[in-house]
Amino acid sequence: MGNFIISNFGQRNATDINTNGSSRDSLVSESASNTMASYQSGGGRESLVSVNSCFEYPQQNDSWNNGQDYPSEQNTSRNPRFEIFGQRYEQVPTHWTSRGQPSHTLHRDTFKEDEEYDMSLLKAAAPLGMSSGDMTTTNNDFREPTTPVFDMTSFSGPMGSQNHDFIKNLQKQEANGKLTGGLGAGINPDATMNTQQLLATSPAIDRSFSFSRALSIKRKPSARKEIRNLGQTTANKTGEVIEVIMEEPSDIDLSSMTGPNPAGVNPDHFRQSTFPRADAKKEVFYPQPNWKPFTMRWPYLTSMILLSLGLAITQEVLYQQSRAAPLMKFQRPGDINPFDYFILKFLPTIVTVTFGVLWTMADFEVRRLEAFYQMSKEGGALAAESINVDYLTLFNLMRPIRALHRKHYAVAVSSIISLLAVSLVPTLGSAAIVMNPDKTIRHNDPLVEKTITMHPTLSRLLTSTFLIIAILGVGLLHQLQSRRSGLLADVKGIAGLASMAVVSHIMMDFKDMDVAKPKAIHSQLRNHRYVLRNSSLAPDDSSSMTTQEKARYKEAHLSENPHPIMLRAEGAIPFIIGILLFLGFIFVLLFSRLSEVTDKAPWIVTALAVCIKLAWESLETDMRMMEPYYILSKRHAPAKTLTLDYTAMPFGWITVRALLNQHWLVALVGFGTVLAETLTIFVTSLATVEGKDFVDQIRSNMAHGGDHPPRHHDDTNQGDFQSGQETVQSFVVSLGFAVFILLYMLVVATRVFVRRRHPFLPRQPNTIASILAFMHQSKMLYDFVGTAKLGTAEVALRLQDLGKTYGLGWFEGRDGQTHCGVDEEELSGPYIHGIDFSQAAKPWDREWQLF
Repeated sequence: MGNFIISNFGQRNATDINTNGSSRDSLVSESASNTMASYQSGGGRESLVSVNSCFEYPQQNDSWNNGQDYPSEQNTSRNPRFEIFGQRYEQVPTHWTSRGQPSHTLHRDTFKEDEEYDMSLLKAAAPLGMSSGDMTTTNNDFREPTTPVFDMTSFSGPMGSQNHDFIKNLQKQEANGKLTGGLGAGINPDATMNTQQLLATSPAIDRSFSFSRALSIKRKPSARKEIRNLGQTTANKTGEVIEVIMEEPSDIDLSSMTGPNPAGVNPDHFRQSTFPRADAKKEVFYPQPNWKPFTMRWPYLTSMILLSLGLAITQEVLYQQSRAAPLMKFQRPGDINPFDYFILKFLPTIVTVTFGVLWTMADFEVRRLEAFYQMSKEGGALAAESINVDYLTLFNLMRPIRALHRKHYAVAVSSIISLLAVSLVPTLGSAAIVMNPDKTIRHNDPLVEKTITMHPTLSRLLTSTFLIIAILGVGLLHQLQSRRSGLLADVKGIAGLASMAVVSHIMMDFKDMDVAKPKAIHSQLRNHRYVLRNSSLAPDDSSSMTTQEKARYKEAHLSENPHPIMLRAEGAIPFIIGILLFLGFIFVLLFSRLSEVTDKAPWIVTALAVCIKLAWESLETDMRMMEPYYILSKRHAPAKTLTLDYTAMPFGWITVRALLNQHWLVALVGFGTVLAETLTIFVTSLATVEGKDFVDQIRSNMAHGGDHPPRHHDDTNQGDFQSGQETVQSFVVSLGFAVFILLYMLVVATRVFVRRRHPFLPRQPNTIASILAFMHQSKMLYDFVGTAKLGTAEVALRLQDLGKTYGLGWFEGRDGQTHCGVDEEELSGPYIHGIDFSQAAKPWDREWQLF
């Protein structure tokens, strides 16, 4: 129902209006013609007869401003009604040309019609600028979307010309650098508020807080910091992206430069122009989640610090007791109580080895997740400090050096702790316990009284090591608790990185890097900066590199070989030979005079066992990293392979998980890691043993039917085996387990080398950049749109419901070109190292400018 606004001006009168339809039509036509003529003559809007062409009525408001307040757009649609000659009219509000005084006081009547019109046909009759902004329709509102919301290529069936044109259009957009199918959609704010609304959400902020005083020159920095902190806290609490409109005072007041109000301009816009105008400045606050694995949380780290302090105190107490009196006295090993013998022989090594394992678990998680923390910082991090950094396969002694070079202090501290706990503590722990008198006296008189004491120097070194580890642990705890990880959940496998990379256009940075070497990737990304926002990886082009950063990261410190060192001949063969040599060394030690050397330096055997253990851990790390890609290289792998990540599994659990997945070789290597930790325990007990004496005793026992022969104090040959702290049973058990573990490691290492010595990837997947380059053109990325905040189990279930299989090889990417990496089946062909399949497939589609 249209409402006619009639101006009571000159001779025009409400009684001249005829209520029949013809008169209304003529009035409308006259209104339309008078509209443009009046504006051209400058007569003002009071002389107009206009038509209000709203499609629907706005919300009614019974309040009315009597000249004291300025009417808003919401309350001008409803005015006090009155009747003239039986017709209902509404008053039109007075227009203001200056603050406080109306220009004219004219009576306006609204004529309410009983017949409906298509008011959209009369839009030209409305004065310029009077159309509601909400009702304005532009051509952009009905523009056809250029990017499809869904990936229609996943539908099967015969394809017509339209389907091919659609796919070609998608491929053309991808080739031009525009992501399709929902990829690179970006992060939109979940809520928008101003500073006053933001302050109202926090009861901790004083309600008497004066915003004008806060924005003064003296208090401006603290106020803005307060608002930023509150905005970040709100985003963290709600888990949503918050956009805050922050107001900044302007130094210039332009209100004095205004003239008469143009028609259609709301004077309420200039209501407070006498004050400094506030320029709206938007700031977006992203939630900073703080998920951490248990080994990086304060309860675990605090317990490890207390354990380190406890061991330091225990070691010092034992040393003080040994100075006053020997810890233990005996003549024959058989005189020792079995429980006391276990405490003497095995407990120290078990404690020190377990201590190292516990610290290694924390160190492993810190190294694995450091890149994500660096990107979650304000301003993000360079590629060489985040997505192109490798702390997993790097040699143990080089990790602290590389970490300090990149200023990754948490990694540096945790790596130093791990090295001390794994290598130095077990070695000093076994060497600090000594038996008196020396071996020569005991050999001449096997039944002389023997005592167990603590070596003064080595004991103090061990105590100092525990204290150093505790101090470094406090520093590590402070670093990890004073920063947020930026992760909502654990990032596992290829699927975890794919979910984080589909929101932004980060994939476009890896164009033409399918088979690129680490040096080429580093060269192309060295000037790029990346951020982790709202569980999504994104490039950050807002800041550039400094001169120091450019000089610091000139060279890439990554191996150019596509195969890890422990899986190729350069590393596997020396390791296998090393196991054989160590096995032979044990027998030489037991049955030659070399034991006299180890009796004075028993830590040598322990140190060699630690070296074997560290080398085996490198082999396990390589197997953990490569296993999912090896499965994908076999083609048609199930969806759960994308979420498989053995590098995120704790010590020992990898064996159980691999057995359940029927990955037998990984299970064997994982079990070998457990055995490698126990190798130190058994080998240490053999350091001061005369193997020949025990063999003679075993033969004598067998000759007497297993009974112990009578012992005579004057028969030294019968008592030589009792000159130490080993019994026949402990000697047999220690030697048997040591030989078994070494043979097991020898066989498994040989089998791993034979089965996995051939490269099946163009480069090692040891960095985030290397993995993203494998799937930057994969069509499977469409399946990960909208999964940035889903957990690993939810993503795995979603992929499983799709029923697709995946493989590693050559495939046709989203841009129509041939690429190498991980994608859904069917692929164009497998990857064969040294052969570029893309040069033989569709040479007419090659981008020849790349050659």
